[in-house]
Amino acid sequence: MLSIKVLHAQDTLKVNLSGFIPAKGLFKLVYVPFTVPEGVTEIRVKETYSDKGKNVLNLGIYGPEGFELGNTAGFRGWSGGAKTEFFMNASEASTGYVAGKIKAGIWNILIYPSTITAEGINWQLDVILVKGVNKAPFKISPAPETVNNKPGWYRGDLHMHTFHSDGKRSQQKLLQEAKANGLDFIVSTEHNTNSANLSWGQYKTDKLLVINGEEVTTTAFGHWNAIGLSPTSWIEWRYTPEDNMIGTYLNQVKADGGLAIINHPFYNEERINSFGFDADLFDGIEVWNGHAKWNQLDELALEWWDSLLRQGKRKIAIAASDSHTPELSDNPVGSPHTVVQAEALSRKEIMAGLRAGKAYLAQGKETTLTFTAKAGAVTAGIGNELATSPGKEVHVSLAVTGTPDAFTATLVGDKGILASEKATGSNPTFSWRIAAGATKYLRVEVRDLKGDMVALTNPIWLL
Repeated sequence: MLSIKVLHAQDTLKVNLSGFIPAKGLFKLVYVPFTVPEGVTEIRVKETYSDKGKNVLNLGIYGPEGFELGNTAGFRGWSGGAKTEFFMNASEASTGYVAGKIKAGIWNILIYPSTITAEGINWQLDVILVKGVNKAPFKISPAPETVNNKPGWYRGDLHMHTFHSDGKRSQQKLLQEAKANGLDFIVSTEHNTNSANLSWGQYKTDKLLVINGEEVTTTAFGHWNAIGLSPTSWIEWRYTPEDNMIGTYLNQVKADGGLAIINHPFYNEERINSFGFDADLFDGIEVWNGHAKWNQLDELALEWWDSLLRQGKRKIAIAASDSHTPELSDNPVGSPHTVVQAEALSRKEIMAGLRAGKAYLAQGKETTLTFTAKAGAVTAGIGNELATSPGKEVHVSLAVTGTPDAFTATLVGDKGILASEKATGSNPTFSWRIAAGATKYLRVEVRDLKGDMVALTNPIWLL
């Protein structure tokens, strides 16, 4: 049920919208229309609802271009449950929302409960339409796409949040923390909005590469990161697995030269895989989420990823902080790292390195790893393929720095553990010999003596 009350003033028009969502409305999208007349230059929206804290009512808005599925032109912002009010005009907008001219016509506020009590939710939207003269139009200021053209191993964080979704820091603070924690690049991944990607160029990056992305946060079927996007791209999220629409938006990511990574698939109370879409359609899995400290949920994600590798499905493993917290917290940006081999510190080359699986995961900036396999005169590194000959051996080498005083290095193949060795002291090296044909791939896990992950590689593929 929806009720509308309109109040007039000389320079403003106030619209009060209200209604009720029953408990069965969990995750159901509700579009609340209102009319913007000619001459309006700013929209202000305030949301209130019953039992805030127990209930969570998400919030977003679409312009008169429409809110149909995939209508990028109509999208004007999203803050989920992080905000209860926002504004927008031609020049400025609240974080999470897109500045631009306020066009006359029918606009729609999108609300939906992601948590709801048995009593349901009584809600109200107070909309103020301000008349006046348009300010100077907002100009997109994307981050530079190249920092340098030097080949190397570059350390990154592929998942984080600012005030543009449900993070607790500004973009500038995030950049400062990323640099302090040894990162060469970050991927901007706000929930269901591209608003941050439109303005990274306004901030001092200090030779830090910012790659555009979006955490596509579906209502009840899991989260995934679209990384490597163009700054104006926005990826639709309002569909279910049964809608058979996921391929359309994965193709949009691919057209941008990006990758689609499944996020924290086991992060729920039941500790079951909560990702509802077909994993075969995605490029990789976030197997290490948040904090340098490894936990049981990461272990479950690792086991899932490994099971896919054993089936011959070449999925990329990545690590990311998923940091939401202010600086100097226990969930800093860059904890853990994804370290990528790339021909340059640029969006194009970092994405190429990730796509090829030329990456390892590390608990922080101190940990480095070199992992190779040699057959005859040919040596292959992480993400590469190596041709082998029947009856011959593959020589495997591992070097690690920045580890605990004692740890275990484990060589893993498609049939399980191939070798495991305890090490003490600084900068240890390992070498193993594996019969050709014994496994289809090789990867390494480095764990402390408690079993927590220190570093983890993507595979070398044996042919």
